[in-house]
Order: sequence, then C-alpha cells, then structure tokens
Amino acid sequence: MANTLLINNPLELTTILIRHHGIHRGLWSLVVNFRVQGINYQPDPQDLAAHPAALVAVDYVGIREVEVADALTVDAAAVNPAAG
Repeated sequence: MANTLLINNPLELTTILIRHHGIHRGLWSLVVNFRVQGINYQPDPQDLAAHPAALVAVDYVGIREVEVADALTVDAAAVNPAAG
C-alpha cells in the first residue's frame, strides 16, 4: 500500500520546493494560481433544476523570490544552507 504525505502548512511546502530546486539563498514565498470558471451544476440527474456554480482548479503551484519577508516567507539560507 502506498503511503500518503499530507502537507497542510504553506511554509512546509515552500521549504520542500526550495530544497528540491537546490536554492540556498534568498527569501521565497509560495505561489498558487487558481483557474475559476462559471458553470451550471445539476446535482441530481433526475431533477431538471440547474444551479449557477463556480469550478475552481489549481492551475500551478510554485515559489517566487521576494524582497521583503512576511509571515509566509521562507529564508532559503536557513532551511537549505549551502554545503561547506
């Protein structure tokens, strides 16, 4: 059976991406781009009533370097120091 790793903290995901990409300096923040589309939703195929709704999908997840730290910023030098 496959194991599942759940990440529920944006700082943890940012740290994982910093380490994955081998980044050793700079301040980085998580970027999540959403795609939203209006749709008509028919919850019950037997019922002819449709309801206006929105479909929200994650388009991409990434990191971007920032100049000013805030509560959602990770310092790459602290979480992924360069080797010796």
